[in-house]
Amino acid sequence: HDALPIYTNPSFAGTNGLIRNQFLYRNQWPTLSADYVTYYNATDAYINKAKCGLSFIYLHDDISDGLFKRDEFHLVYAQHIHLFNGKGKLIPSIQAGYFIRTLDRTKLNFGDMVDSTFIPHWGDNLIPAVRKSNADFSAGLLFNYRHFYVGFSAFHFTQPDEGLLGVSKLPFRFSGYLSYNLYFNDKNIFQAQLNYQNQNNANVLIVGGNFLLFNSWLLGASYKSLDGIVLRSGYRQKYFSLQLGYDVVVSKL
Repeated sequence: HDALPIYTNPSFAGTNGLIRNQFLYRNQWPTLSADYVTYYNATDAYINKAKCGLSFIYLHDDISDGLFKRDEFHLVYAQHIHLFNGKGKLIPSIQAGYFIRTLDRTKLNFGDMVDSTFIPHWGDNLIPAVRKSNADFSAGLLFNYRHFYVGFSAFHFTQPDEGLLGVSKLPFRFSGYLSYNLYFNDKNIFQAQLNYQNQNNANVLIVGGNFLLFNSWLLGASYKSLDGIVLRSGYRQKYFSLQLGYDVVVSKL
């Protein structure tokens, strides 16, 4: 979330004032058979004449080496409303998307494949579909005054059906975001962040901070409640930045 502001809140679209492209590769649980690989790319731009931000997002998940895949496409429109003689902004946004869920049934294991004496009684209603697609809508609101940011976002507020075996609605997800940038000088900055998320009775609180040192080096860490610690480091130039992160799991998981 720290490296992907538009994923955190679609109202961040256009907030850098220029054209920005962000790419993420994440490999979760690589030593397990149920590995979870994510590719994410977001391009956003600020349109000065319309005072708005536009973004296109593509996300791809590959779970268990192709057993289950997710592809998502999203368009974001964020209206930048300038306040306090340009020192502040109020940015409402809307995100319209389309997702595709794909299941490779050849990678599924059934009881009769493990024990030949097991007599299956599979009916058509117990065999999952191989594909499901639907529209998905989200919205955000962000307030910025000088170096302070606070925002809220509501994802999947239409709760689209994503079920491959009967109806399964994608639960509504609420996210709240708070950050403050402390400038020691022009080249050294500390950013404190707090992010809260709630979805289907699951709550996650992420507290962390990032240092930008000598206008080039990035160092950061976050604590994810009941899960783990995320460590980050990177390097920033005028036109690009590279950041690497590692999750240290501290829970029983």
